[in-house]
Amino acid sequence: MKRTLSVLLAAGAAAAGLMAMPGTANAAGGCKTMSAPGGGSAYVCKHYYSQGGGLYYGDFSVSGASSSVYAQISYDGNVQTVTSRGGSTSGGFSDVAKFHVRVCNSGCSAWY
Repeated sequence: MKRTLSVLLAAGAAAAGLMAMPGTANAAGGCKTMSAPGGGSAYVCKHYYSQGGGLYYGDFSVSGASSSVYAQISYDGNVQTVTSRGGSTSGGFSDVAKFHVRVCNSGCSAWY
């Protein structure tokens, strides 16, 4: 299967860029404020749905980041920085076995 990951770097494009989710699926995940080890925080959301076969699809967003905080995602062990310091983003993913988000500055938080 082909892994798909889309990240929108424009905060205002969040609603247009998220993948459509079936109304009957039960989402896992949620939202929380994450603190970076060197100070500052960001509001992080992620939701995911089973595709079957141990794979998932879903969406994520990072907003309200302090000026010193940036975000990273990890999908099946591949780490990617998705915001600049103080930035926000949203995106979607599919055909992924593991997906996590964390916030960083002088170090990084635990994966969520």
